Amino acid sequence: MNELTNKRNSFLSGVQGIQWAVFMLTNIIAVPVVVGAAFHMSPADISTFMQRMLFVSGAATIFQIFIGHRLPVVEGAAGMWWAIFVLLGTMSAPGSRGLVLQQLEMGLLIAGLFLAILGCLPIIEKIRDLFTPIVTGVYLILLVSQMSGSFFNSMLGVTETNHLDGKIIGICLVEVLIILLFSLKTKGIWKSMGPLIGIVVGWSLFHFFGLIHTEKTYVPPTWFTIPKLFSWGAPQFDIGIVLTSIITSIVLISNVIASILVVGIALEKEIQLKQYQKGILGNGLGLLVSGLFSVVGVVPLSVSSGFITTTGIKEKRPLVIGAILIIVISFFPYISEFFSTLPLEVAYASLFIPFSQMLGFGIRDLMGQEPSSRNLLVIGLSLMVGIGIMFLPATAFESVAPWLRNIVANGLLVGLILCLLLEHVIFRNKKIPSH
Repeated sequence: MNELTNKRNSFLSGVQGIQWAVFMLTNIIAVPVVVGAAFHMSPADISTFMQRMLFVSGAATIFQIFIGHRLPVVEGAAGMWWAIFVLLGTMSAPGSRGLVLQQLEMGLLIAGLFLAILGCLPIIEKIRDLFTPIVTGVYLILLVSQMSGSFFNSMLGVTETNHLDGKIIGICLVEVLIILLFSLKTKGIWKSMGPLIGIVVGWSLFHFFGLIHTEKTYVPPTWFTIPKLFSWGAPQFDIGIVLTSIITSIVLISNVIASILVVGIALEKEIQLKQYQKGILGNGLGLLVSGLFSVVGVVPLSVSSGFITTTGIKEKRPLVIGAILIIVISFFPYISEFFSTLPLEVAYASLFIPFSQMLGFGIRDLMGQEPSSRNLLVIGLSLMVGIGIMFLPATAFESVAPWLRNIVANGLLVGLILCLLLEHVIFRNKKIPSH
């Protein structure tokens, strides 16, 4: 009986591991395509970029599980790093794009080393105290707000066709409904399989309606390759990019802390201070590896909490299996090339419920606070400024210094920094002295 139970548990972990792997893929595959387009990379360069991104994400996830914060949190390309890459790529002159990529390698290496050292210092408790429920709630709402445009542009067919597309809308709606149905109406293994089944159905429908673009595929020259170090060339120093990288890594400490915090809530588990500190150390090492393997900087993804809540998968073992699968895929170009054909519309639809759940976490944090005029002002100002900046065109920031532009043009960053200032400096709650 015990042997049968163990087999069932192993089978379930394997299925859930595949689901985590697919979830990781949906958070990875868009990055090489978008960044590659910004730097005008060839299909071959984008394909190898995809392999390296898979390898680094899988390796960073396993490192954090066993050495870092020890929680089931996926490591993936940080939206902020992603945005910096795209911004610098579109701003660069045609002949200097290769040099900019080499400078970004150096920026990641220095920022990673800085963050790793910071993670070893006993100041994490002070950093964590900065992230009150108001700050965390505002952060999560701004994060989902910033991503919502990409979600709807893709799921409504605008990204692909420049207008609303009935077929794409219908397929994405079917996929979301399948995931929602499995999440709310089923239990056990079936509940955890909702996102996987939704992706399979969505992908199949894309094939059925002839929406897959076969001309975009790339045929690898070999069936097995090892990800290479410094694929963009030797790292080059640039003070502006290094400064931008360090500032970005510091600000993304909030992402690390918030991700650990919201996953702890999803797991109904109290997080220890040491876990936050090790998570920051792990993120620093993740940035170092990102620089070494020439990819976008990785960070713990807050959306993991929504995935855990949606599927009910709370154990670490399935994520370890999923991360190993991602690493294995990175060694086989044909396998990674196959997964890279997953339509972005299907990927975004599979993440719609988890992101909605994450938005709910942010609202819950804010609802738990006293609706005083002070709290409402902190929340309202932070959201108004952060979301307002998201609607400004990129050309509005052309007169700003390049190193500062990457900060002020990011609504999530500005809103979060403003919230921290309002919460802890401008409208700081004075503690009543004890008698």
